[in-house]
Amino acid sequence: MPALLAEAEERGGMDSDLRLRMARLIEGVLPQFDAILITCSTLAPVADDFPVQERVMRTDRMLAEALHRQAGPAVALCAAESTVAATRALFCQPGTQVNTELVAGAWDAFKAGNTTRYFDLIAAATERAYQQGAVAVALAQSSMTPVAQRFPAAQRPLTGPDLALQACYDLR
Repeated sequence: MPALLAEAEERGGMDSDLRLRMARLIEGVLPQFDAILITCSTLAPVADDFPVQERVMRTDRMLAEALHRQAGPAVALCAAESTVAATRALFCQPGTQVNTELVAGAWDAFKAGNTTRYFDLIAAATERAYQQGAVAVALAQSSMTPVAQRFPAAQRPLTGPDLALQACYDLR
């Protein structure tokens, strides 16, 4: 999948050709699994092409729904610019108080292998969001998840992997 993400980044997001190839890939492996979780926000919109009973799920949708259940202003943080449009479309629905913010420099640090800087930038952005009045923060990319452990339970940002594991458990 890293090659598909790189391709999407080069194209400025997922285009119809890439979406069709992703759908075919998923269709090919779907019979072998109880569910397929798409954890990449850039590529996740392809899950919307499958009926619910196919169990092709986007972890970013789970995260958006959890954030929408929060009362008050909230922020969804993005690391990669290629995810901003898809994240904004999913999280910033009419009637919600959710803003989407790109963490400047984070994706460059991640791609350079500097995870310490990557996590520090995300943690600082999370802290700023809380200081500016957010009652909840979502870490929109799965790669951001380790940052959540830096915060106390009452202020811990929401993460997709936790919600995805619960969704899989609920399928039993």
